[in-house]
Amino acid sequence: MTSTSTAPSRTVSLRPCSATIEIDAPRKTAALGAVNAMLKRAGFRTVTAGTGAAAFCAVQVENAAFGVHGSGGCLRRSVVLEAATRMARSGGGRMVLVTDALPWPAGSAHVERSARQSADLHWWQQLASRVAPHGVRMNAIRIGYAPFLGHSLPQPAEAVLHAHQVVRRPVTEADLQAALTLLLSRGLNAMVGEVLPLDGGLETGIVPVNATGTAKVDGSTVPPARPWSLDGRTVLVTGGSSGIGAEAALELARRGADVVLAARRLPELDEVAAAIREHLGRRAWTVRADLSRAGAADDLVDEALRQAGAVHDFVHAAGVLPRDDQPEARRHREEAYRINVLSFADAVERLAQRWVSSGHRGNIVAVSSTSAQTAPVPGLYSYGSGKAAVAQLSTHLAVTLARHRIRVNSVLPGIVRTPMTDTADPAFVTASLRRIPSGRLCDPEDIAAAVAYLVSPASAMVDGAQLRVCGGWATLRSLPAFTPGGEQPVSAAFA
Repeated sequence: MTSTSTAPSRTVSLRPCSATIEIDAPRKTAALGAVNAMLKRAGFRTVTAGTGAAAFCAVQVENAAFGVHGSGGCLRRSVVLEAATRMARSGGGRMVLVTDALPWPAGSAHVERSARQSADLHWWQQLASRVAPHGVRMNAIRIGYAPFLGHSLPQPAEAVLHAHQVVRRPVTEADLQAALTLLLSRGLNAMVGEVLPLDGGLETGIVPVNATGTAKVDGSTVPPARPWSLDGRTVLVTGGSSGIGAEAALELARRGADVVLAARRLPELDEVAAAIREHLGRRAWTVRADLSRAGAADDLVDEALRQAGAVHDFVHAAGVLPRDDQPEARRHREEAYRINVLSFADAVERLAQRWVSSGHRGNIVAVSSTSAQTAPVPGLYSYGSGKAAVAQLSTHLAVTLARHRIRVNSVLPGIVRTPMTDTADPAFVTASLRRIPSGRLCDPEDIAAAVAYLVSPASAMVDGAQLRVCGGWATLRSLPAFTPGGEQPVSAAFA
């Protein structure tokens, strides 16, 4: 509860880390000029690399699959390294790589250029791991088809490309501006080495079923003039009594949303709701819900609609952590699957029925876990597999509900300071910190910033994504130096 402002532009998570941004590219291209002009329109002062700013943006756009003619050149690694080293010595900063590199083969891609882009992205992530302990946050935006950056395909080819997207339109300046605003802000302090897929859901692997070339561009999903504002929207948040759920509700309220809070502990729910009403001036309702009970999710949605009159968006942050090496593990596993997975599916289906019938375009965010992609310790297979189910369920729901303009994404936190992690083995937490590049646990505010981005129209081009907010743990999976004294200084390691 660090901010009482209801103005989205003044929320802590969106305050820029610097008013000045260094911008660099291998050579002067249309993409560099477009990003430079866009940042200026957003209110930033842009300067050439090497001037000492605490924010840095590198642009590498040269993918032939998107119709780029000619090479954009290699990432200027020496320039990037100088900026990262300087920020590490001065206490931190934000660095973002804008790249149109695809993570998989494309028939019309230039093989050598694609390999070079992939190598540059991997180098960027290696550096991200080295400077993260010093407060430098390096992430990337993988941008899809964006004509304003110099991408150019003939109309039939565009139609084929859009048929492979969940959101069927090109990336716009508004999409990229919002993503850069997020990654260059003070929020998301626990996102390290992530690649934000600003590509309309290309990564879902959707199989086009309509005739080739018949996909039509849907311009109705372009972010509005105030993409961060949630004024006039009511968001249902499960797990809202503490931890990630409570902080997400507070962040959504700061951006103008009214909230319906649901959890088992009513006194704690009432406390969060009172803070939202008193300090943020938004409406808040509470619903006691035991999501381990079959049918509880349907009842929750119905009660939320009865109290608030409408539910425009949904955040599922309810969750429990079962231990498979404890007595009654089977019973706890069944309860965890009901709370963590099945209640999410039930609530989404219930809401989607309402939204589809009324033509409403809602946004859905599930809070999963990096345990969906990693298996850090024994005895948590029920939790990890359940969280993997939540993340993959979100991606499948995104594809299923896309034609109704309902977006579904998930956030995968690492170890977060919450009442749930208070019960963790201290030895495990200490050992885990050695695998986390940032060297710190996540705070609920970090996760709330990602959730609020995915709920807002600012993320209109992100669908079916699984964003990791984990200090770099699951994103980079960094290994320590295997020999005594083997850890090199940043500049020496990349010389």
